[in-house]
Amino acid sequence: MKEIILYFLKIGLLGFGGPMAHIAMMDNELVEKRKWATKEEFLDGLAVCNMLPGPASTQLGIYMGFIRGGIKGGILAGIAFILPAFLLITLLSYLYFNYGAIPQVKGILYGVNAVVIALIGSSLYKMSKKSIADIKGILILGSSTIAVYLLNVNLVIVLITGGILGVFIYYKWQKAKKYYMMVIPLFLADTIVIKLFGFFLKVGSFIYGGGLVIIPFIEQEVVERLGWMTQQEFLTGISFGQITPGPVVITSAFIGYKVYGLLGAFIAAFAIFLPSFALILIAAPYLNRVKNITWIKAFLKGTNAAVIGSVLASILALIPNALTDIWTILIALGGFVALWRFKVNALYCVGAAGALGIIITNLI
Repeated sequence: MKEIILYFLKIGLLGFGGPMAHIAMMDNELVEKRKWATKEEFLDGLAVCNMLPGPASTQLGIYMGFIRGGIKGGILAGIAFILPAFLLITLLSYLYFNYGAIPQVKGILYGVNAVVIALIGSSLYKMSKKSIADIKGILILGSSTIAVYLLNVNLVIVLITGGILGVFIYYKWQKAKKYYMMVIPLFLADTIVIKLFGFFLKVGSFIYGGGLVIIPFIEQEVVERLGWMTQQEFLTGISFGQITPGPVVITSAFIGYKVYGLLGAFIAAFAIFLPSFALILIAAPYLNRVKNITWIKAFLKGTNAAVIGSVLASILALIPNALTDIWTILIALGGFVALWRFKVNALYCVGAAGALGIIITNLI
């Protein structure tokens, strides 16, 4: 349990770059180095997390904690991953709403955004090498990349389509049993505290596609419909969510702070992540049993190829904003060599890139 807590506190403190970076860090450290799970178990868990509502990297952290330490390990992993970002954004919320102070973190992001490309690229190479075994898998990967990057197709649709293609391609059409999914009920109430809890519980329960998809929905509700904050305040909250490590949807704590102070920050963050804990800890104990059913095995094989395609699409989308000059290109190349050739810990690469970013932006 100590090992689980310390690792996820570390990734919670240094996990800049969004969900794909967090996933790549977990792959690099927990699969390649610590051997908490096999590559197949990791990809199966990632596929399930991507098909569930809520933040995928948080859910994957809970899943990896479960693999290592059961239900208790899953709960501790999720809490440790979220806690640093929650504390940081609550502090930033206090400073902003009381003093209007916005910290200058441009230099850190300059370096970190570049090394994130290397981190995801290294993880993509390792996942592809172990999971794509034939031309059919390459075709699913390629078509998924095109669907996500060029056609902007919803990720859940892409993954399910990949899974269906996997069934048609890899399944031998033997008899299969029927399995049913559980539905978690949702409730709403009137008072401001319960309304805050109910809104973010709804967001965490029903919004697919991760932080970048959830954010536009939250903006429409909290600014336009509920009037909890102004457009400018919301944009500041989004920037805080981007510059702090950990899950992007920790922006919920910023909104909660505006509505109901420190208690509101806790309620909003607790509610938006609660479904992730519930869904993963309900699903994870059955994943190993269910995934050995032949048609589900074929489905997951196709879905894994689609997951890798979506990772490739994310790199293509991030490159224009991350690699802006020769220095960021060099940071990305250096990061890739350090990760791939010398097996340097991903968290150290992120820390070094942030320090280099501060140095370079102060010199040029």
